[in-house]
Amino acid sequence: MGAPIYQQLQERKNFTKFLECVDKAGYKQTLSSAGSWTIFAPNDEAFDAFMKEMNVSTIDDSLASKIARYSMIYDGEKTAKLTDFFSKSGFVQNNAFRRRTVYYDFVYSGKDTSGTSIKVVSANRNGSYLATDFNNKHIPYFFKSYMEFKELPASDYNFFYPNSPYTGLNVGPAAIDEANKDIVAENGIIHVVNKVLTPPATIEGYLSKNNDYSIFNSLLQKFVTYSVNVDISKRYQALSGSAENVYAKTYSGALGFSPNNENYFKLDANDAQQQMYSITAPTNAALEAYARKVLLKYYYKPDVNGKPKVKNLDELYQLRPDIIQDYVNAHLFTIPLWPSKFKTTPNALTELNTVSKIDLPNVVDKQSLSNGFFYGLNKSQEPSVFSTVYGRLNLDPDYNIMKQALIYFGMHLTLKLPSFKYAIVLTNDAQLGSLGYRYDPFFANPIIGDNVILKRWLQSHIIPLGNRNIDFMNGSGIIETFNGEFIKYDKGKLYSAGVEEGIAIDSVADPASVTNGQVLYANKVLNYSTQTLGKKIEQYASTAADPYYNFFMYLKNNALLYNATTGVIQGVTDGVNYTVLVPTNEAIVEAVKASLLPGNVTTGVPNFTPSDGIDVGKVTKFLQSHIINKNTIVSDGQRDGVVETLYKNSDGDAVKVTITENTTTSLKIQDITGRVASVVLTPGNKSNVLANRAVIHQINTYLKASF
Repeated sequence: MGAPIYQQLQERKNFTKFLECVDKAGYKQTLSSAGSWTIFAPNDEAFDAFMKEMNVSTIDDSLASKIARYSMIYDGEKTAKLTDFFSKSGFVQNNAFRRRTVYYDFVYSGKDTSGTSIKVVSANRNGSYLATDFNNKHIPYFFKSYMEFKELPASDYNFFYPNSPYTGLNVGPAAIDEANKDIVAENGIIHVVNKVLTPPATIEGYLSKNNDYSIFNSLLQKFVTYSVNVDISKRYQALSGSAENVYAKTYSGALGFSPNNENYFKLDANDAQQQMYSITAPTNAALEAYARKVLLKYYYKPDVNGKPKVKNLDELYQLRPDIIQDYVNAHLFTIPLWPSKFKTTPNALTELNTVSKIDLPNVVDKQSLSNGFFYGLNKSQEPSVFSTVYGRLNLDPDYNIMKQALIYFGMHLTLKLPSFKYAIVLTNDAQLGSLGYRYDPFFANPIIGDNVILKRWLQSHIIPLGNRNIDFMNGSGIIETFNGEFIKYDKGKLYSAGVEEGIAIDSVADPASVTNGQVLYANKVLNYSTQTLGKKIEQYASTAADPYYNFFMYLKNNALLYNATTGVIQGVTDGVNYTVLVPTNEAIVEAVKASLLPGNVTTGVPNFTPSDGIDVGKVTKFLQSHIINKNTIVSDGQRDGVVETLYKNSDGDAVKVTITENTTTSLKIQDITGRVASVVLTPGNKSNVLANRAVIHQINTYLKASF
């Protein structure tokens, strides 16, 4: 083991300027005595280059202190060990690229939210301040073992340090001299570096001094709180002789992180060794362009006095702080945002797991700062909370009741995900208000009105699209909604079980403004039906010429299965989805001839009122085997395979049928005997009939429940 660090550097005779910095910083005794330190020591040649670049002939005391303290790391480690994360449970190999230095900023002069001059100390936690933590800066290093383990190319290093060759032993912009690394001293380890290292600013510090991002910084400052800290005030007063109080500057915990916090989340004492923050800050021009196009779009609309509701982002914050909060968080990243992972790293809107929509060519400024990576952008991020189908009602104040109801029922989360496509039919506050609904945030349940009805309404207004592109304005078809019920669309009109006459689509949002689907504006609510399934069938069975007549007459007269007064079918449970397959009247006649239903087997004339127990059983079996249980099947090309009917065999097992073909123009069902029935989809037919959590189809033949 060699002499202490100070003495070893002194003996080498080419570290005189670095040792002068150590002396001025007051650390000569520290580096000459017991302890455990890692030192990144620049030699005199490095200092000569530094001083020439800075155009100075001497290093003043303040800069000398910064250089010395920033080059000192707690705990002496060789290069092989520096990439191991020292967690509370032990070392984790190749997971660290930063270490805590001796350097920290203390009290500085600032201004509070009213503009009054005060003394300030930066937050050392996200959302709070702890007086026992000095908020030490961390120094980054980029070693080959770490970079390869994390699958990071050398270009990730050179993106931030374009004038420094990547060697696999880089410390900030410097490189460790391969021949002069891992020098063992009595009180630690010395690594000789080829450049003088100075502490970079925090993210907050860089933003506050760069006018190119002043608007974005002003949004960040809206989440700041200043509070007197007694402990730090006493310490400052003792050191300075001043009587001024010191205010801790903290950022709201609603943000992804505090831009002035040098630590990480402190879930582990050393978690900043393996993690740090990142920020993508739009230039003033980029932010203003996005604000005009998106954030302020709906608030430029005049109020009753003909004036815009808000004129700028400051006024928008007063009215809708949630919009500003989401916008800021979309630019914050709680993990390192490496250039090679620019499009895959999630931002601080963690519930969305959304990633950057910006490309590296949009980066006009990049910095490796003391607590994170900084990217200046010539284009704003486009948060999913504003660009998805959810974004339309999130931003437009005319749709606040629907938005708040979706949030209350937890249905908003999936609508924000850019990877899932939806069509959403928006219902404005005026429409919902006329139906007795309003939003009051001061109530435990803020949605005033019948929540059971509203929830089902909302579900019918959300349409999962999968990989389909539906032309609601010019096409026609049937489509499943969020809760498994169906609606139909036909050339700009929508139909539900409760709105048979249809409602008009007033307009469709610009497709370019919506990243995950379509936004439809309608003039009424898509109501659902509470009519029982039997009564819906009866609606098309009044006369012998009606399409469901023969089927319904057997149903109507089967007291074991049907309540003619209420229309309730035995086995059909409220809240469960069903499909009813109604054979044509002619197919019912053929079923009579086949002895599957009571009647004249020669002529096929049905006997709708059998008294014989066997015949009644035939009717029950036939009807139940034509009702699909727990599934609604329509001609949408989305569902096929085996499904259960209501009929159960002698072993108590549900008899099944198979959907063998399903397109938008064809739907076929096969029974257990191999018999195939086709749904009649010709114009004017009674298939795809919407009912209460059910759809009714006309089929061209009957199905059998047994051989």
